[in-house]
Amino acid sequence: MLLPRDDLGRPEWGAFERNARFVLDMGAVGLCVNGATGEFAGASQAERREAVVRARRVSGSALVVSGIGGTRWTEILALGREAEGAGADALLVPTPYFFSYALEDLAEFYRRLAVEFGIPLLIYNLPAFTGGLDAALAFQLIQELPGIAGVKDSSGQLDLLELLTIAQSGKALRLVGNDTVLAEALTRGLCDGTISGVAGVLPELTVALWKSAAGTDAALFNRLASRLETLIEELDEFPTPWGLKLIAELRGLGPASIGLPLSAERQREAAQFAEWFPRWWKDADADLAKALNAPVGLCQSVA
Repeated sequence: MLLPRDDLGRPEWGAFERNARFVLDMGAVGLCVNGATGEFAGASQAERREAVVRARRVSGSALVVSGIGGTRWTEILALGREAEGAGADALLVPTPYFFSYALEDLAEFYRRLAVEFGIPLLIYNLPAFTGGLDAALAFQLIQELPGIAGVKDSSGQLDLLELLTIAQSGKALRLVGNDTVLAEALTRGLCDGTISGVAGVLPELTVALWKSAAGTDAALFNRLASRLETLIEELDEFPTPWGLKLIAELRGLGPASIGLPLSAERQREAAQFAEWFPRWWKDADADLAKALNAPVGLCQSVA
């Protein structure tokens, strides 16, 4: 989930809750807050707790997962305890970010953390923004530690998910965290689910891709996979998660709330994206409706 903000940088909690309801109404089985898409590194501890509280309120019996990424042990412990107390069902744990650490440091970090909470942990492999985790070590930790339920792998690689699939232990939850490899992971049977930035603003596409992967219409699945690939190519022109924020605003899900001043060139690119996205949607509309067995529209009612 995004954490929309107003022009002064204050969270737009009403928009956050409307977006959350919309995602669940479109078929998602849960909400993930305080991840990279929610720009956790720029959110205060109080804001991150509030995101869990509101996600729990909106979700009912649906899953709520909260990221607890941080730079210090005490900070990460406090974030985890607050998220657990606010009703999170699981905690998403990236490696401590900014500084580089040796593999033995990261192994000790996860071993110590795995016994601190009463709810499951998911390793959050996020090398684009944190140090990331070696696939062999992550596999070892998941197999070794009962407190770790699985992984959200946002590396864009499938090595770790392949290792977990080959092991066939049934213990590890295999979650794709990078939309660029979701279609391949589905095709190869390497995942149990996805925690997806795209799904936070375009849940119809992710749900349609998932349903078509389980169906018999391979051509439909391939078309949807191609549409996701084209969308990601456009999103990758922007820093994460600016493109998703532009989609949210275009769909009435919340303000774009870009956190930095935009150059004239970026403003031009954003305007071009705003013209391109409705055309992409129009082309995808029929495939989405077929996969979902329901009509879809660019601007959904999220009141």
